[in-house]
Amino acid sequence: MVHNTLPGIEAIFVNEWWWTASCEYADIVFGVDSWGERKNLDATGSCTNSFLHMAPRSPLNRIYDTRGDAEVMAGISAKLGELTGDPRFVDFWKFVHEGRDEVYLQRVFTASGATRGYDVLALEERAQQGIPALMNFRTYPRHGGWEQRQENKPWYNRSGRLEFYRDEPEFLEYGENLPVYREPVDSTFYEPNVIHGKPHPLIVPRGPAEYGLALDDLSTETRQVRNVVKAWADLKGTTHPLTAADDRFRFMFMTPKYRHGAHSTPVDLDWMSMLFGPFGDAYRHDKRSPWVGEAYLEMHPDDGKSLGISDGDYVWFDADPADRPYRGWKEGDEDYEVSRGMARARFQNAMQPGVIRMYYNMYVATRGSVRGAKERADGLAKTPETGYQAMFRHGSHQSGVRAWLRPTLLTDTVVRKPFFGQELGVGFESDVHCANGAPKESFIKMEKAEDGAPEGGLWKPARNGVRAGYESDLMKQYLSGGFYQA
Repeated sequence: MVHNTLPGIEAIFVNEWWWTASCEYADIVFGVDSWGERKNLDATGSCTNSFLHMAPRSPLNRIYDTRGDAEVMAGISAKLGELTGDPRFVDFWKFVHEGRDEVYLQRVFTASGATRGYDVLALEERAQQGIPALMNFRTYPRHGGWEQRQENKPWYNRSGRLEFYRDEPEFLEYGENLPVYREPVDSTFYEPNVIHGKPHPLIVPRGPAEYGLALDDLSTETRQVRNVVKAWADLKGTTHPLTAADDRFRFMFMTPKYRHGAHSTPVDLDWMSMLFGPFGDAYRHDKRSPWVGEAYLEMHPDDGKSLGISDGDYVWFDADPADRPYRGWKEGDEDYEVSRGMARARFQNAMQPGVIRMYYNMYVATRGSVRGAKERADGLAKTPETGYQAMFRHGSHQSGVRAWLRPTLLTDTVVRKPFFGQELGVGFESDVHCANGAPKESFIKMEKAEDGAPEGGLWKPARNGVRAGYESDLMKQYLSGGFYQA
């Protein structure tokens, strides 16, 4: 994105109330209200529980000269209307200009089955009194499909019944017309994206040859649309194409969301960053550390030791060189120094051997943060001009992952419920039938970059025998419950 895509974009505007990496690469950053300063009524919910969370307008004064997100969009649009003479730019945001943007929220509530009948202003008043609200579900906790299962109401598809066979042409073409399991496109020890199964008369996908592709073409782009069926007896003898080319590629790389955070919020504040993992240090005794907390790769101790990596060491991690950390990278490029992934090794007995985990909630390295680590007297990975603070010395979890497009998420034929209302639609619908989600997994190799201790040698907690794979006799006694007597 940074190296190949952004240079081709004429202008990038960002709305933010916290200086993020997106701001680092933006042409214009509009400062917007934080959650505590909002002057626009809002609400949110979850797909997994029944609570309707109202966000009343705040009585607090704005700390700076900020605006709400909607006000920024309306202001830009009004200026475009002035420049073009087209009144639609202004009319589109009519109720924002009038200070009545709750009208838009009321429209959403009225159109949604779970909120229809609610008055948003009444909900706001109750929320200010501490009175919660619930979605209009018929069960608590929420039971998806309860009416269909208990009252025989139709499901939101063509037949109104649960459908385990898809006859749309895309599903037939890709061999997914019956429930099947595919290997991941990248994060597997075996041949990627293969459909598991023995020959079956109903699963006859279009093979690579029908697209003009060689059967043995397992290149990065090709394999995401490659339809090959193999029984496990045949598949288990295969290897990932990266492993075949370089046996150092032998680790599945997973990047889930941190349990106690939402997106990047665990690392906005120094205290939160410090508690994010075992490398938090308010004093930064190790001046190599990018901040008071830093990113880490979790791995089984046996995996680390097999590579000469010790707990707490700095580690380089690399994914498919065809396109990561970006297409066309070269050693010595400024962006390669910024983008190649580096993080601490955290030994974790709970990890399955061969599987590496890195939470995606950590602020990425940028050109400014890498330069700051070199130029600043304190060594912080902090952009001198903007104050952007990274949790990586180099790279991020995105150094190892990329997006993959699954054809059966991108059809023009699937019948599905639309976002609003009790009706049916066909094909694309945002957040319903589309390419969705975020890059989460890949296949990597790792190598030691630096010793864990700043003076060289083993990281102090491992040296003291309190870390996985280095347990002292006293630690083993503690872990076995020997400190407790009934």
